[in-house]
Amino acid sequence: MQAKTLRRWNNVLHRDIGYLCVGMTLIYAISGIVLNHFKSGDFQHPDYGKSYTELKVPLPKDGQVNQAYINSVLDQVHEKDNFKSFITGEGYVQIFLTKGFVYVDLTNGEAEMERKTTRYGIKEMNLLHYNNLKKWYTWFSDLYAVGLIVLAITGLFVLRGKNGILGRGAWLTAIGIILPAVFLLLYS
Repeated sequence: MQAKTLRRWNNVLHRDIGYLCVGMTLIYAISGIVLNHFKSGDFQHPDYGKSYTELKVPLPKDGQVNQAYINSVLDQVHEKDNFKSFITGEGYVQIFLTKGFVYVDLTNGEAEMERKTTRYGIKEMNLLHYNNLKKWYTWFSDLYAVGLIVLAITGLFVLRGKNGILGRGAWLTAIGIILPAVFLLLYS
């Protein structure tokens, strides 16, 4: 086969596999950024956000925390339908909701409500990134990984001349291999 024909097939393969891989590449890239910053403490949880509201609630009339008191607090914060359970301790009650909780200081009636909100889109991308789906998705993600390998190899031969693999491309390829190795040496 002639070099011109090989180059043409290389470029066609690189282009078409690139188109096929673009969706998964964006999913892994966006999810990877979120997961990197979750692990460094920028997010409390990558799939959920949290918001806090400070409140003032009435104290229990008879000093006893019971279901009637819990219901009155939940009515005030419009969360009665989301009640799960509650616990009491020395001077406080914590009311658990399906997506959060209300903490009430029983000495002064000050309360804080935490609401957990799903980060839609990010949660689903993380599900794919972690391969929580298993089964057929494992084979699909393996196929995607093979596609990335083919993209990397065919990408080396797309350009010719001073910008190709025998020129500037050689230096950039070497840097792309050396940098991860440096990080491994520094952090292991």
